[in-house]
Amino acid sequence: MDEELEKIKKQKLEKYYKYFELKKKEEEKAKEQKVDMTKINNVVYSFLTERAPEVMKAAEKQYPSETNYIKLGLYKMIASGQLNEKIDGGTLLALFRSLGLDIYIETSVKFVEHGKVKSLADKLSEEQ
Repeated sequence: MDEELEKIKKQKLEKYYKYFELKKKEEEKAKEQKVDMTKINNVVYSFLTERAPEVMKAAEKQYPSETNYIKLGLYKMIASGQLNEKIDGGTLLALFRSLGLDIYIETSVKFVEHGKVKSLADKLSEEQ
């Protein structure tokens, strides 16, 4: 009976060791992916021009997981040489919309009049 208990204890200990080893490997893998995501962000953002970084940040806020997947795809295209031109804001917005992600970008129309910047609403209210 003592031998059976020892055998069961040994099996449970082995099971726990395997579990903790697997968990440790998963944590290391998650850490590596986090580092890789930083590298991916740096590479992708270096290919964005004009208002594209603003579009990307809006997409990250509105659709975080989908945006990470798209950034990974852009990174792969950049790394393989398939994408060698910079991406502007309109092109990036069109990409997101073609994939079904309707990104809201805050826009405003401003006028400069006599050295003062006025919004379209202010300009229209003055004319009435």
